[in-house]
Amino acid sequence: MLAVERTAYLTIDEGPAEDFRKKVEYLNAKGIRAIWFCMGEALEKFSEEAIFAIKAGHIIGNGSYDHTDLSAISLHDASEQIGQTDQIINELYAGAKAARTAKLFRFPYMQHEVMVEHFAGIDRVLEELGYSQIPFENSAGMGAGHHVTFTCDTFDLGDASAFSKEGGLLYAAGNHIIKLHDWIGLVPFQALIDKLLSSGLGFGLPQEIDAAADNHLAYT
Repeated sequence: MLAVERTAYLTIDEGPAEDFRKKVEYLNAKGIRAIWFCMGEALEKFSEEAIFAIKAGHIIGNGSYDHTDLSAISLHDASEQIGQTDQIINELYAGAKAARTAKLFRFPYMQHEVMVEHFAGIDRVLEELGYSQIPFENSAGMGAGHHVTFTCDTFDLGDASAFSKEGGLLYAAGNHIIKLHDWIGLVPFQALIDKLLSSGLGFGLPQEIDAAADNHLAYT
């Protein structure tokens, strides 16, 4: 890989999907470890695949149990969505014989965070469960709270201008948290990863998480 000055964290939502393992294998071949914000119900269905990803050094994050819009349900039910998935993830890490090096959460529908009181209640639930944002050098504008947002979405990447060297999103100064979706088919997923790599971004995990994951892999 070419030397790069900018770093990107690759985050992938709404998995695991049917081809989850093949996507993990493709990222492994490229030397990329991702943060997967998964649904609890899908993790129950694809538990072995999730354990495979954990053993390879990927991070399994919490994306609620069934991708419900948390702004449309009660705080109690939102807490259940988060807590149930949190327990599933704990069990997967235990199954992988791996330390859970980070507790990360992403809202299924982030635009509804403007519901201040409801959002604050959910944020307290996340704090009590030990969730946090990921360390990010360009933290300005990333928002408050104990959840992970992003700087660049899959839908941004659908615009060719994102890859333009003159004014393109991915060529702007600074680093990125890139959001993809696991429902993207394997072939377009692979093509998008290759295109991101060709833009000169270097992919990694946050330093604190990366060091902990490396320590685990060294002793397994």
